[in-house]
Amino acid sequence: GRRAGVGVASFPVRQVVRWACESGGTTAVMRALAVFPSMHASDQYFGRTPPARRAYEDDKEGTLADAGIVAPEGSVEREQFEDRLYSTEPIATFTLANSLAGFLAPWLLCIVGIAVLNWSNQELRRRLTLSAVASILLVAGCFVLTKSRSATIAVIAGVGFLAVYGRRCGWRPGWKSLVVGVGSLAVIFSLAVSVGGFDLLVLTESSKSLLYRVQYWQASLAMIADAPWFGCGPGNFQQSYTAYKLPAASETIADPHNFLLEVWSTSGSLSMLAFLGVFVCFAVQLRNGLAALRSDSAQRNTEEVGCVRAVYWGALAGVPLGFIAGLTVSYLPDTALFMVGLPVAAGIVFSWHSWVLHGRLPIVVLLASAGVLLINLSAAGGISFAGVALSLWLLLATALNFAEWPRSTLVWSGRTACAAATAAVVIAVSFWYSTFAPVLNVKTHLARANGWQEQGRFLEAEDALLAATSVDSFSVEPWQALARLRLSRWLDHGDSSREKAFVAAARETLRRDRRSSAAHQAYGDWYLAAYRARDDQPLLEEAIFGYRRAVELYPNYNFGHAQLAWALHLAGQSEESGLVVAEALRLNRLNPHQEQNLARRKVFDPPRRVQSQEPNPTCDNTEQLMESLRSSPDSGLSR
Repeated sequence: GRRAGVGVASFPVRQVVRWACESGGTTAVMRALAVFPSMHASDQYFGRTPPARRAYEDDKEGTLADAGIVAPEGSVEREQFEDRLYSTEPIATFTLANSLAGFLAPWLLCIVGIAVLNWSNQELRRRLTLSAVASILLVAGCFVLTKSRSATIAVIAGVGFLAVYGRRCGWRPGWKSLVVGVGSLAVIFSLAVSVGGFDLLVLTESSKSLLYRVQYWQASLAMIADAPWFGCGPGNFQQSYTAYKLPAASETIADPHNFLLEVWSTSGSLSMLAFLGVFVCFAVQLRNGLAALRSDSAQRNTEEVGCVRAVYWGALAGVPLGFIAGLTVSYLPDTALFMVGLPVAAGIVFSWHSWVLHGRLPIVVLLASAGVLLINLSAAGGISFAGVALSLWLLLATALNFAEWPRSTLVWSGRTACAAATAAVVIAVSFWYSTFAPVLNVKTHLARANGWQEQGRFLEAEDALLAATSVDSFSVEPWQALARLRLSRWLDHGDSSREKAFVAAARETLRRDRRSSAAHQAYGDWYLAAYRARDDQPLLEEAIFGYRRAVELYPNYNFGHAQLAWALHLAGQSEESGLVVAEALRLNRLNPHQEQNLARRKVFDPPRRVQSQEPNPTCDNTEQLMESLRSSPDSGLSR
């Protein structure tokens, strides 16, 4: 859906932003828009993260408690929290630093390309220098802090492309250009090192990062081989990936870190061919348009200015709309940062206005910027993220507009325009009520249920969760929360009606998340907790069912096998438990990541509430427990 949405976004650009000045104004707004996350990221790096680190060092337990995180000393959860806290890469409003770099990279090159290729214009040179320097300092400074290797390589490739093909008369870079370019990179590198935004790990970890991506791509190709026609479905990659994840892979990724493999694995071969067809059609249309331009260059020079003010007013209208959108998802931009960022962005747009009216936007700059984004998407992924992919469609649409300047003025009748506008409004309203509003309402009900639970008002919490399940019948989160709540109330009171209510909620979670290993793992944990409280053998068998299915969906997960082995041991199935123990230890040896080592984790097994013959695990960690089970005489694998 998101891929289709950002693709459709290019249609209004093709139909409305038709003249050179309008296109220049649009790119000027986008370059100014890149200033916002750049300032936000810089504020994170220099202003907010250092005090947060000091506060954590002064009171680690209090900081974790305020964040609602249960992470004992030495646990994987605490290590992950500390890794995020002490990470030097800012993310602004993005999920990952690579995504932020992917958004900034094409517009950074666009700034550089426009400044260099308009340098010969004596009338614009002074203002152009001011605009370019201000924009580059703000955007490039943040870009360097992200430490994104793929985006950096993409920008360097884009600069090289502009250096070779940017000039009209066969110009090639000379020694002066080389000295200036190398000197500029040296200055930026020195500044980055001086503020701690660049270190040797960025270079020494490159081979490891490439190896991880090769592992991701291998698993993705295996997914494609099993579902070549329709893929696993948009939004289902992470759940399906666990079945193909290699034992030595670092993490359970949300996308394959390659835009072609992402489209192919999630939407199938036909969608992949259609996606490639878009670029083929673009190339053909661009070539034909450029050929027509060369044969009619005189008429091209007399084109109209267009309505640049409409572009600026549209950008300004996006400010309150952004606030409204933020409120609907319970996110409001930092007011102080916003009050500073908006005037700065407006100043950037104003500084480029003379260029918009009198300068030129070469097609080669647009193509190079789009190429930069595609190179980055080839190693970092993100074609389904609107914040990143929208730049690609906008750049391609603008390039086609330049190649196919308006030769005719098609004017719609009033009825046709009204019909088109009405259809657009109906589609937008339908999307809001059918897709977007249910997601927002679920979040509201979940937050309300959490509040009731903290106050001990469990009946109100259950009502809020039931309301969440009704407003979005596809969401699994309210059913998971409802199952946990009903399990707790059942175990505390022992009412058979509460047991039935828990069973119904637990089964609904699996019905909505059938391919999720994590969902089945949680299902097993719930029933293991119930077994420890009730000492009822069918409950343990149900826990084994959940763990067994979790292992089937995630066959190379060492901890999943260990948890299944312990449940089988509790059930007295020693022979099968021994086989699963051996597999857990084998996978543990193949996994080079210390944070995923069994020595860093403990199996889930809550304290017993009733007398039982089965012991609770007494070993310090899961690896020791597995070794103990393997050496047990009943396992059949004792040494």
